Amino acid sequence: MPDIFQHIDALDATAQQRVIDRLEFRGNYAPFVAMRDAYLDRLDLPPGARVCELGCGTGVVSRAIAARDSFDGTVIGTDLSEALVTEADRRARAEGLDTASFRSSPGGMSGEPDDSCDLVILHTLISHVVETGPLLAEAARIAKRDARVVVFDGDYASLVCHAGHPSEDVTIVDAMLQAVVANPHVMRDLPRLMAEAGLSLTSASGDVLLEVGSAEFFASMVEAYVPMAVRAGLLDEGAAANWRARFRAACDRGQFFGSCNFVTYVAKPE
Repeated sequence: MPDIFQHIDALDATAQQRVIDRLEFRGNYAPFVAMRDAYLDRLDLPPGARVCELGCGTGVVSRAIAARDSFDGTVIGTDLSEALVTEADRRARAEGLDTASFRSSPGGMSGEPDDSCDLVILHTLISHVVETGPLLAEAARIAKRDARVVVFDGDYASLVCHAGHPSEDVTIVDAMLQAVVANPHVMRDLPRLMAEAGLSLTSASGDVLLEVGSAEFFASMVEAYVPMAVRAGLLDEGAAANWRARFRAACDRGQFFGSCNFVTYVAKPE
């Protein structure tokens, strides 16, 4: 089944807000910020750089780039969801970020001209896309010849959310992934997919997001996405409620374990 990020605008207001809150929490969570800043710091953007973020969501990354002291260019964020783009624009205006703008792209394309961007970012996007070829080809199309294309995402097949009952923990994680991740293995296949799209890989790096004892990142994930797995018919409501109680109890006892691998690929057009 398609994950929720492919039809955000069809969700009710409560579910949309749950997604918005999760995206904003994750994007401002210190370990996530450190991963993002690590790859941005390695990029040598030219003066007045034009940056395009595909699948911008609520614009966390686009806004962070626009707010960097060293950045003097422009950022355009695009997303399938009109609701998320509206939220991104509202937040950018509230933060006084006039160099960041956002637009919806129902077909998944950027609307940018060929060879027009100095940096193209796919930040936690590609795991939500079933057919990755057109997306990567779009990134290659709009990137200048000396530009960089950055793909950052979770290797969600590595996701662990251990609350003390292994078989039930795996069942819950699998259901969450079915609800919110279209392609949990995609980061393992990206070197091939990039080459097929005309992108040459220049570097790859990895991080482990780990929480032991109590949970913050994983607590936000559980509270946002387990209800969506129930809503999608992937989990029994009673079983989900019982597991969430065990998850909270494990955190209260300092006995929780959660981890996920995250990967950053940097490529250039061939």
